[in-house]
Amino acid sequence: MDRFLFVFGIIIFFFSFIFFVMNYFTNYEDTTMIGSVLIMLNASIAMCVSEILTRIKNIK
Repeated sequence: MDRFLFVFGIIIFFFSFIFFVMNYFTNYEDTTMIGSVLIMLNASIAMCVSEILTRIKNIK
């Protein structure tokens, strides 16, 4: 489960970052830029939870 969260987080972060860069250079909409930042934050949280789960498994 923790490996899936990490891969999911990286993939979503990558696609959201692409949308963020496209918005930055072409000025699509503010809503899309805010949405891509929030999705990047969500992906970062998923990667952090994955890291926490991995460390908890190694402690036991």
